[in-house]
Amino acid sequence: MKHIGLSFGVLLILVGCSFKTSLEPITDQYTTPNNIATIETISPEMFIYQHHYDNMDRGNHDYIEKPLVIEPLVDGYKISRGDVIFFHTTNEEKDISRIVALPGEEIKIIEGQVYINDKKLDTFYGFAHRLGLEKDRYFEMMDDRNQYNNNGMREYFDTNMDQIKLASDEYYFIDDDWMRGKMGVIKEQDIAGFVLGYIE
Repeated sequence: MKHIGLSFGVLLILVGCSFKTSLEPITDQYTTPNNIATIETISPEMFIYQHHYDNMDRGNHDYIEKPLVIEPLVDGYKISRGDVIFFHTTNEEKDISRIVALPGEEIKIIEGQVYINDKKLDTFYGFAHRLGLEKDRYFEMMDDRNQYNNNGMREYFDTNMDQIKLASDEYYFIDDDWMRGKMGVIKEQDIAGFVLGYIE
């Protein structure tokens, strides 16, 4: 009888630990906001790209202030969550965006918050913002000005997206400023390179 009670107790602890783990958010310890590296030396295979759109602007003219250094994607290079990628659109235009979900993962958005495999993506690029401002700070600032579409912006900050599952060769990207940018699935073969930072 003691063994049954002990086994049941261990089972409860294991279930509790498993439940706790399943609720823990996904974090990104390596990617930081508003901290774009400055590259002093580039190798022959790297190239310079001047981005002219504010889809990645977090309030400091991010990624459009100076020319960017792009490192081409080579076989065997691991694409990570948080990477800013360089790619060609279906219209053969050049663009950049940020990887938020990886192959095989499930992604959804609930009221402006990204969830990966039902876990909250707890990082600066995991939720809707406007020019780097979170929802509460944005409305606090704009209410003082009293000249904006309040209802429209509340809909924006409460963006929802049904869950989708990525294939083994698919990633999900979201521009840093959702309002000025886009989000979607991209095949690994369509990723041309990575944004390393600004050219010195």
